Amino acid sequence: MSEKNNEEIQKFQQIQQQLQMILMQKQNVQAQKSEIENALNEIKKVGDDEAYEVVGNIMVKKSKKEMEDSLQKKKEMFDLRLKTIEKQQKSLSEKASELQEKISKNIK
Repeated sequence: MSEKNNEEIQKFQQIQQQLQMILMQKQNVQAQKSEIENALNEIKKVGDDEAYEVVGNIMVKKSKKEMEDSLQKKKEMFDLRLKTIEKQQKSLSEKASELQEKISKNIK
């Protein structure tokens, strides 16, 4: 195989590794977002106007409205992060496909 093929194969492998890392990040962010959504659903069920938030090793009493606002902001942040990760994933997937085609053509 030519040196150019070897370089393209190495690039392809690097992109595959980056894709795996991106997918792991995506799963992590999705899990965190899911936790926030669950917390939002639970706080809506709370009857009184106050709830507790765990901060470090203590629980802090907060108003229900404060908690909802805080959780909603976190959810929006995770939504934005997910969109960014998905764009990165799409870009890397396209690069991987292009390289795979080049490699296949060069081998034939």
